Amino acid sequence: MNGRLRVVAGVFGWVLLVLTASFVWLSNAEETLAQGQTTFTGNSFRVDNEGVGLSRRGFDAGARTHWHAHGGDQVLFVQEGGMRYQVEGSRMREAGLHEIAYLNKGIAHWHGAVPDQDFLQVSVTFTEEDAAEFEWFEPVTDEQYNGNSDR
Repeated sequence: MNGRLRVVAGVFGWVLLVLTASFVWLSNAEETLAQGQTTFTGNSFRVDNEGVGLSRRGFDAGARTHWHAHGGDQVLFVQEGGMRYQVEGSRMREAGLHEIAYLNKGIAHWHGAVPDQDFLQVSVTFTEEDAAEFEWFEPVTDEQYNGNSDR
């Protein structure tokens, strides 16, 4: 991916992550405000989280998923440590603390921790109707994990 496209994908991923976090915050904030207290100027409304999955997963140093594909786009945010990931047809990449990876629906990929650090990811997955399924494939080889082989 060229530099400009990577920047655009990174900005898009951050926007998606912020929007998702805002939806979760708004869902909780409305219920904890004192009656009559206002916190917005202009029209603001809650949007349901249907079709958006939010999760966190930890990986020990060197741990990784098998190759897999999602039914919806996915944004991975590095909350702690460092991540390695690879999209089918591309080389292995790394993402550091507070960086993201944007993974397109239906495209095989894997992700996990770098060799010398544990990794905590925040995952935002966007699902379409009847597309919440994962499709799992073979384990990632050591050659792929070390960046020496494509799929």
